Amino acid sequence: MESGRFGPYRIEQLIGRGGMGEVYRAHDTEHRRTVALKVLSSGLAGDDGYRERFRREAHAAARLSEPHVVPIHRYGEIDGRLFLDMRLVQGIDLGELLHAQGGLEPARAVSVVGQVAKALDAAHAEGLVHRDVKPSNVLVTGEPGDEFVYLVDFGIAWSTTDTQGPSLTQTGMAVGSFDYMAPERFMERPIDARADVYSLACVLFECLAGRRPFSGDNLATMMYAHLNTTPPPVSALRVGLPPGLDAVVARGLAKDPADRWPSAGAMAAAARAALTSGGVAPQQEARFAPGPPPPQPQAVGMSGPGWSPAPAWAGPPVAPVTDPGRPTRRRWVPWAAAAAVAVLAAGVVGFVLTRDGDADPTSSPTTSAAPTTSADDAELLALLPSAIDGCTPAATSALGEVAALDCGASPLQPGPSRVEVSRFGDAGAADAAFLARVDTDGLTPLPARETCPATQGYYYWLDDQRQTAGRVGCRTTTRGDAVLFWTESAGRVLVTATSSGTGTQGLADLVTWWSGDRTTTTFAD
Repeated sequence: MESGRFGPYRIEQLIGRGGMGEVYRAHDTEHRRTVALKVLSSGLAGDDGYRERFRREAHAAARLSEPHVVPIHRYGEIDGRLFLDMRLVQGIDLGELLHAQGGLEPARAVSVVGQVAKALDAAHAEGLVHRDVKPSNVLVTGEPGDEFVYLVDFGIAWSTTDTQGPSLTQTGMAVGSFDYMAPERFMERPIDARADVYSLACVLFECLAGRRPFSGDNLATMMYAHLNTTPPPVSALRVGLPPGLDAVVARGLAKDPADRWPSAGAMAAAARAALTSGGVAPQQEARFAPGPPPPQPQAVGMSGPGWSPAPAWAGPPVAPVTDPGRPTRRRWVPWAAAAAVAVLAAGVVGFVLTRDGDADPTSSPTTSAAPTTSADDAELLALLPSAIDGCTPAATSALGEVAALDCGASPLQPGPSRVEVSRFGDAGAADAAFLARVDTDGLTPLPARETCPATQGYYYWLDDQRQTAGRVGCRTTTRGDAVLFWTESAGRVLVTATSSGTGTQGLADLVTWWSGDRTTTTFAD
C-alpha cells in the first residue's frame, strides 16, 4: 500500500515499517491535511480481543492533550485494517539522532527526557501505560537549545495485563524494543507506570553515555541482563558527566518497581537537580508545540457493542489576554506540522469571497446585504498590520459573512494597493471561506519549512503566544498581481491584500508588511 488510496486517505510515502504495521505520509482528503497514517497488520483486526483493546487504548490516547504527545485525529477500521491517523511531525527520531551524534550534552539529554516525562505523566494520569518507550518513538523538532520533543505510538501495543494477550515472541516486537524493557515485562507480570519509568531511564542512560545500558543480540541475553545485571554508572562511560546523574539513572533502572522513581516527572526533576549541583545549567525547555492543537478525534468504521467515538476535544489552551498596547508579530507554521481544524460548512464549497486573482483587483464584490456598522469598522481595521486609507463598508454575502470593508492602499509602503476585510459569525465560517478561495486559486498545502513568499500555497501561522491563530495563503496572478490572504480565528475574519502588478517582489513586500508589528485587539462575543 505504498501508493494509492486507503479510505479517504491518499497514500504519499512510506515513512516506516515495524512488527505492528506501517506508517505512511498521507493526505486526508476529507479534512484537507497531511497526516501520519499508521496502518496495523491485517491479521490484528480479525482478533476481537485485540480490536477491543485497540479501541479502548486509542480512545484513551486520543483524549491526551499534553503538548508532547502526538495528537491522534482519528482511529478505527477501514477495509479490514485498523489504523491511527496522527499529526505528521517533521523531525528526527531520537534513535537516528543518537546514531548520528552519539551521546548528547548532559543539559540537552535531560531536556529531551524531561519533555518525554511530561507526556508519560499525562498518560499515566489517565491510566494509560505506553509500554514501548524507546528512542525511535521519540521525535525531536527544532534546533539544539530550542527543541520540542514528542512521544509517539500510544495505544497500539498489546496490554500485558491481559492474560489472553500474546507472549513476547508472538508480537513481532523487534529486538531493539527489548533493550528498553522493564524486568517485569519479561516475566509477563501485571505492569504499571513504573515500567515506563524504567524504559525512560534506559533512554536517559543512552542519551548520556552514547550506548544502551545492556547489549545482546537475542531475547534470552537481554532478558537475563534486565533481570540480573547492574549496568555501569554513566559517569564511568563518559568523561565530564555530573556525578549526581549516576544515582538518578540507577534508581530509574532498579529491578524492583517499588525501588524506582514514583513517576517519570520525578526522575526528570532529579536529573535537572543533578545538573545544577554538578555545575551544569539545565537547558530551557520549549514551552509550546510548533503546531496547532488536534481537532476532535473520531472513531471510524467501528461496530459492535462498546464502540463509540472518542471524546470531543475541549478546544485549544486559552491564550492570555494580550495587553492592547503590546505589539505582536505573526509567526509562520508550515502546513505539514499542522492539523486542519475546520470542515467545510454545507454549501460553502462554491463560495468565493473575493474575485479570482486574475480578475481586475479594483472591481467590487457582487454580493448584497446590510453595510457594516461603525463599531464593526473599528474592530475590523484593528486587525490590520497598519492603518489603511479609504475604507468603506462593503456588502456582505449570505454565507456567514456579517461585516465587510473594502479599503484602499496602505500608507505603509511597500505594501498592498487594496485590502478587503470580511468578518464572519464564527471562525469555522471564515476558515471555510479561506478554503473556498484556496480551491478557486488552485493552491496546495505547503510542506514543512516552505513558506510564503518563497513558495506559493497555504499553511498555518502562530500568534505571539505561539498559539495557532489562523491560516495564510499567497500567490501571484497571471496579471502579475501579488495576493496575500489570511484568516485570524480570534477575530473570525478573512483578509485579502493585493499589490497590483508587482509580481513576486510585491508578494515578498506583502509578507513583510503583514508580518510587521501591530496592536492586538481582544474581541468580545
